[in-house]
Amino acid sequence: MKLIHFSSEHTAPESFSRILNPTAARHELERHYLFGGAAGISISSRYPITRNTQSGIGVTGYREDVAMKRSVLDEINRGGLLAIDQGIGTWTPTKYAFYVDAEGRLQRYPGSSLPAFYPTGRVIARYEEMVSRYGHRAKPTVLPARQNTTRNPPLQQAIATAVATVAATVQAIRPMTKAERWQERQYLIGRGNRSIYPDARMAAQRLAENNVAVEKAKLAENVYKTTNPLKDTIDIPEGWKDISNNDGALGKLGLSKDMLYDDEDTPGFLARVYQPDEKVFGKAMNPTVVFRGSRAPEFPEGISKAAQKALLNGDLSGIKNLSDWSNNGAQGLGFNSEYYKQAVIIGDKISKVSNIDVAGHSLGGGMASATSIASGKPAWTFNAAGLNAGTVEKYGGSIIGSADNIQAYRVKGELLTKLQEVDLWEDAKDLKFYPPAVMAKERLSMLAPDAVGVKHTLPGGTGSLLDKHGIDQAIQCIENEKDDDIATIKGRI
Repeated sequence: MKLIHFSSEHTAPESFSRILNPTAARHELERHYLFGGAAGISISSRYPITRNTQSGIGVTGYREDVAMKRSVLDEINRGGLLAIDQGIGTWTPTKYAFYVDAEGRLQRYPGSSLPAFYPTGRVIARYEEMVSRYGHRAKPTVLPARQNTTRNPPLQQAIATAVATVAATVQAIRPMTKAERWQERQYLIGRGNRSIYPDARMAAQRLAENNVAVEKAKLAENVYKTTNPLKDTIDIPEGWKDISNNDGALGKLGLSKDMLYDDEDTPGFLARVYQPDEKVFGKAMNPTVVFRGSRAPEFPEGISKAAQKALLNGDLSGIKNLSDWSNNGAQGLGFNSEYYKQAVIIGDKISKVSNIDVAGHSLGGGMASATSIASGKPAWTFNAAGLNAGTVEKYGGSIIGSADNIQAYRVKGELLTKLQEVDLWEDAKDLKFYPPAVMAKERLSMLAPDAVGVKHTLPGGTGSLLDKHGIDQAIQCIENEKDDDIATIKGRI
């Protein structure tokens, strides 16, 4: 037997039909091999694993490396290492997981024993890579005769076997549905929580948090696509439905559609309500009120014309979306903001119902924070605007919720968080330790309130400070953390 690393070591196409299933590999390794032995030729390029040439009961003088053994068996179980039988025995489905069909293609044998998340599709793809590398396909595997228990004629039995083989292969390599991906992550979270390894338990906890957070972030991204508040928003994230114009559904949440915008034609303030699909998420997700954030200023007549009107006549009509920025700044400084006033009103309405969440990005994150504080409902915010301590009560709201109920995600180094928060050392580095600039920045940050909530700083943002502010970067950074945590948990199963 030999062990090869799945993604980095090469092996001839003929070897793939001799891949032992993890159970058979474990049996062979425990019976005939020593882990950590220095004498003899290792069957692995990564681990010192040698054949046990000693025999007899009670042989002493060697202590096996138990930690290495566990690591190797774990890697085999998840498909990171392939155990290849180099003997000349007859092929049997009780030992081997794959066979080569009449066309020289690798197939998983129907009913073969493999773990639930074994990378079957990747093994088959790796076989094709080795075919290209070695320049030939393996010869068809000689399969054992099968008893015709169904009493079908041989031709019918052969057809049934072929259909089953194709179905098993398609099932192994087809993309999973959203519901299947969600269920797989729930399974991994459960396994991680029960693990004896601290890193797996920590990964499971963060994966559970990010599993929900990324869904809220996708909704916070989708709300920007609303152009007509009287029509459903386009490109709704899979597993969700826009119910912002469904009077019956909104009524159950204490809301009405006219509460979600300030103008039918060109809304400044805008919120949408999304309902989760139980067929995808089960009972794990709640309907979510999502606030739109600040939009970039637009100049329909051109920047020069807009600047001329503003400077000479004090006319700001040449700048679109200016109300987003004026509402944001006014709220932060404690002045009147119609956007935040409406967010507090929505918070008061949903405080009377159960099982509803809130979310938003940038300015939308600030409004989501106000709604959460006024309602006591959970919120997820992304690169959020700060919330003035007096905003909720200013508009007649009650302080029902707390910052502990708000999950505040922010991409490390993004613009808005930089402007709002005082961080003397980081600011000094950014401003080349130029004292006047550093002092001016700190004064500005002390005037602006911080985003409220439990802070989750996301590494991995790219580009400028403004680039990192985008909701798309928050989503990608969360997905990166999910991938890391899934890999950690799978590595410990």
